[in-house]
Amino acid sequence: MMDYKLNRALTQIDDRYLTMADQTIKEVQTMRQKHFSTRKLFRTMLIAAVITALLGITAYAVSSIHATRQQALRTELQIEENRVSGYTEYMESETETALISPPEIDAAAAPADSTPHIQLISSIQQGDHQMIYFSVSPVPEETAHSFFFDNMVTEFAFIASNDPIPEEVWYTAGGTDDSVLKNFAHPVPFTEGHEEEHMVEMSSDTGLPDENGVQQTVTFEVVDPDWYRPLLMEHSYDPETQSLMLMCAVYRKAVDFSKPVYFSVRCLDGVSIWMDMDASIEEYIENYSPVYLADYGTVTLEATDTAFVSALLAAPIHLVNPENGGELEILNIRLSANCVEWKIAHDDAELIHNLDTESPTFHEDFEKQLQWIRFHDEILSTAYLNNQDGSTMPLNGSASAPYEDGITTLTSSWNGTIDISQVKSITVMGTEYLFPEIGG
Repeated sequence: MMDYKLNRALTQIDDRYLTMADQTIKEVQTMRQKHFSTRKLFRTMLIAAVITALLGITAYAVSSIHATRQQALRTELQIEENRVSGYTEYMESETETALISPPEIDAAAAPADSTPHIQLISSIQQGDHQMIYFSVSPVPEETAHSFFFDNMVTEFAFIASNDPIPEEVWYTAGGTDDSVLKNFAHPVPFTEGHEEEHMVEMSSDTGLPDENGVQQTVTFEVVDPDWYRPLLMEHSYDPETQSLMLMCAVYRKAVDFSKPVYFSVRCLDGVSIWMDMDASIEEYIENYSPVYLADYGTVTLEATDTAFVSALLAAPIHLVNPENGGELEILNIRLSANCVEWKIAHDDAELIHNLDTESPTFHEDFEKQLQWIRFHDEILSTAYLNNQDGSTMPLNGSASAPYEDGITTLTSSWNGTIDISQVKSITVMGTEYLFPEIGG
């Protein structure tokens, strides 16, 4: 609470103090040319001390929020305990933000220091992605509340690009293309320790019909949003400074991290990009008209490299998909502090990664795609890590499956980190594969 109180004190400093500070500086600069009485000199130095203290309070208030968030992330991710390499933290800097265009901000509701900006907090590699933790401010409390509680009504969109980002890119529908990545940021997940007590079952449309034209649905378990969302907002939003902490994943192959990567964030009216389910993809792209509520500027990103260790495979692991008899080979399994990365090759990979919705065999191809997705999920979700102390750690399915040059990359990831020196092996479809011994 100290940082909140200090920041509140800051907002009470008005222009009279700034004018007084300027006069004080001018007086000090001319001390050698003018005669000062002891009383006036004491008064001048006292004023200077007061201004310095007040400005010091300002710096401390802002910096303490930044430092508090960095410490919270280190604790949540268990960076020190697990001796994680490649985790980078950023010093506070407000000068690196360059606004593209002025945002619409309620000046009366904004805090004293209301210059919109992005503050990088930390970054770590997770497989083929760079995980970026950052803050944006000012974010009005009602906007933050909508972000956490109203599905897809308020979003924070980001663009990562190797080139300066032209304005028109923000108004073009699409994702990864020509070294430009467009996507959405999301809240930083925090562990409360009671998640298993608050699991609920939910279902969602896949967006694709079955052979009878009926929308297919998937069912899954999630933490109860009504329980978790207030906790997320408490962890991520500071109402005093209107600062919101977010995270996002930047696909490392979408942009070239050997060059400067520009990273820009805007607050988006999510309703403005909702898709009319009766419209075609072509109509949606043509009529894409996003409405941005605020522009938080642009900073530059850099890649960090996390240590990986590969399982000792004498030969690729050969498996057969029980649903269609297709063959699959696991070429490599790599372990890092926050993920297991799988490189696989299998029959039909080219077909299912480039599904043609206009093809006369679309429904058969789509069913084949689902068969491979289910097999991928079975391989990963039944695998587990074996630790040196005899304990095990189950893995989960992959949220994405990038495909390049005949190789599909799957990633079993987790929110925190582990000490990879304590992992002995991985069990895949009932067979154990050792990792080389890592020094403690």
